[in-house]
Amino acid sequence: MRTALAQSVDGVAPEAAHRLLREYPPEMHLSDHDGLGWHVHFSRNGTPAKRWVGQLIAAKLALVAAGDPAVTLGRCAAAGCGNYFVDQSRNRTRRFCSNACASRTTVAAHRARAAKNS
Repeated sequence: MRTALAQSVDGVAPEAAHRLLREYPPEMHLSDHDGLGWHVHFSRNGTPAKRWVGQLIAAKLALVAAGDPAVTLGRCAAAGCGNYFVDQSRNRTRRFCSNACASRTTVAAHRARAAKNS
């Protein structure tokens, strides 16, 4: 999954997403089970958890690789953090997976500037 995320973020051929689709082919169907309107399911009720998660992830990563405009993935820019995230910011320019990573990076940059100027 991490390889598929990396390929999607880096804009390279989605070979890992292809592998996930082959290993966990989605069983797409429409459902209105909750009364909130029709929506897509990628797995059937009763599917074992590992397979259900695999099918969901494979389908979503395939949609992202195909250019789903509703989803923008990012890789955290904090040193030492390897997390990926869904960028839901208004202008799709988020750089960090969390406020903790953003703060840690800001503090490190401040300390580096302070050390350089002293």
